[in-house]
Amino acid sequence: MSFASLCLLTVLLYVPSAQAGGSLRGQPLAKMTQTDVETLLMSEFSNAFRGGAAREHISRLELELRGMYMAVPKDASGRLGHALVCHMLHRFFMQKHGWFIRGLQPGNASGLQYLGRGNQTEVQIKSFIDDADETAFGQEWVPGYLQEFIEEIQGGRGINLRELAVLAAALEHLIHNESNQRVEMSFAALELPFTTLLDEDQIRQALEVYMMVHIWGGQFLKTVSIDLIEGPDKLNPLREWFATSRQDWEQLQEWTHSIQMEVAPTSIGKPLDFTGFARVAEEVGRRYATYNDLECDALRSDILQIESTKAGRVRLADFYKKGLYGGTFAFTDKIEYLRALGAIDDSNTSEPYVIIPNYVASRTNCLDVSDFYVICCRNECDRLLATIENKLPMGNPRRILELVASLSTKTVEGPRTLPATLVRRLNFIADTNEGLVPFHGRLFAQWMHHAFPRECPYPQLSVDVATMAPDEWLHATGHESVEQTNEEMQVIVDSDSSILPVGENAREQHDLAENDLPWDEVEEVFFPAAGEVVTLQQSIPKAPQRSLLVKVAPVFFILGAAAFAWKMKWNTKSSGWRDGLLSEKRISQPRWTLMV
Repeated sequence: MSFASLCLLTVLLYVPSAQAGGSLRGQPLAKMTQTDVETLLMSEFSNAFRGGAAREHISRLELELRGMYMAVPKDASGRLGHALVCHMLHRFFMQKHGWFIRGLQPGNASGLQYLGRGNQTEVQIKSFIDDADETAFGQEWVPGYLQEFIEEIQGGRGINLRELAVLAAALEHLIHNESNQRVEMSFAALELPFTTLLDEDQIRQALEVYMMVHIWGGQFLKTVSIDLIEGPDKLNPLREWFATSRQDWEQLQEWTHSIQMEVAPTSIGKPLDFTGFARVAEEVGRRYATYNDLECDALRSDILQIESTKAGRVRLADFYKKGLYGGTFAFTDKIEYLRALGAIDDSNTSEPYVIIPNYVASRTNCLDVSDFYVICCRNECDRLLATIENKLPMGNPRRILELVASLSTKTVEGPRTLPATLVRRLNFIADTNEGLVPFHGRLFAQWMHHAFPRECPYPQLSVDVATMAPDEWLHATGHESVEQTNEEMQVIVDSDSSILPVGENAREQHDLAENDLPWDEVEEVFFPAAGEVVTLQQSIPKAPQRSLLVKVAPVFFILGAAAFAWKMKWNTKSSGWRDGLLSEKRISQPRWTLMV
């Protein structure tokens, strides 16, 4: 069974329907079917050539994606491979909204992937999938299904820029529908008919309930007593609970009110209808990552106080000491879980380190707010990489060195002189790639980690990590908890005899040879198609390429027949349909993994 592809987890489990009108009356949410997803995608394709606001939105998405698209390897017609599409959409939504969309994650995917490393049979893995509705894993099938649907219609030729924008629009549409459903839930909690014209007090109450639903995500109905929230008079106990559990609850309400003022300024003094409130609520969801950035910055600051003599790393004993004796955040994760997330540096087997950017951006620090995505700390390196992509799509090493030397972050001040080792290693990457640096290869990501060790994650080998949420990891491994007990942490802390400095004092030793960060020459790069060699140069097509959108306009009805034929084909596929989706090959000097 192939398990390297991230977003081909097309497992048909329960997901809230995009069309469902949910309520808080304890009624089960409807199932989302293949047909629901296909209908949505066909609608977005129709929007792409029909004109109007929807087409303009897709064009804007295309423009936003263009810089990344120009910098990645494509086939001769400018089409992208499956794994690369997942990688690009993951980066796009994380950077734009802080949305870690389920099914698009980097590294290995989740519990299914984790199980795939062992000798489990298809029956055992199917059993895991059948039980997956107890975890977030069951929500991941939609992105892969959307992409598979396009690729099957086109005969597996890959996806171009316009179709990539349509995929992004379809995912946004799903999240828009979910937001509307949660607005309905908020109205139902306050026993307000959908025809209500909300006054200022009702708007504040409805926004507060919406945030309760948003923060708790899919757990809201399972966690909250229905009787507790039937009507505004019974909201106070729930409000008190949130105010106690979240010290920033009042601050968060003021933040949502500021979004209201921006999106619906006339709502002060004038009533707001359901549609107007839904626009405010959706914008709150879109921007929530910016509010969450404040907590992520606090997390980074807290863990940087115990940074070790190795840049961007914290000794495990110091990590647990911080969890036991001080700090706002609970640094209590088991090393086994941190290792599965790719947040552990094991290059010194007797002294494991927690890698700061890997840990901060990992699933352990995400908020489960949606059935389609979680809110995670944004990868600060994506901003740096986007700057490089937009300015240097060709990957010339000399110009990369000049640009990177000029970049500044909160912990790195530019312009600066890059160490000779960094210069030598970047030239090595270029020499092994016909003189150009592949921006989306593992070696360049490793190089960026060395250049910005507190911002850019260390790229663990894809076969060594699984970006699982805590409950997924527990389900896949059989552990009872992702956290160490105080007693377990105390044993590790008490056995530590190190007298090495931490924080500011430790940074004075970062340039010492014994504190060099690990470097290897194992490359992982994306290729558009299996067995196809790609020159990593900005391609200039000889003639305009006809996309699916061009073909679909005059014969839109044919797609319906194609979809029906595809569905019939799907129903006859064997359990091995997942195999062969991501080709892995190894060659020497350096070693490579080709990701299709």
